[in-house]
Amino acid sequence: MAMAMQMQSKDEVEDEDGVGVDEEGEEEHGETLCGACGDSYAADEFWICCDICEKWFHGKCVKITPARAEHIKQYKCPACSNKRARP
Repeated sequence: MAMAMQMQSKDEVEDEDGVGVDEEGEEEHGETLCGACGDSYAADEFWICCDICEKWFHGKCVKITPARAEHIKQYKCPACSNKRARP
């Protein structure tokens, strides 16, 4: 199944002030760059990972919405989709 990151992760918990805290932390994704536009990870954007090359992409850059991603069994980015299978 295609991996995706959304605004609120499953690992988000509330601290004692009742404020949401992401246990993974944005630092873990801080070096993640979009394979299409080259911008860095931001927690408030939807991302999807190519199941072939394992690069991450902004959903908006590859025209995939969170709703559409739920129905994708294996996501291939534009570059991997254009590669021909070798005999």
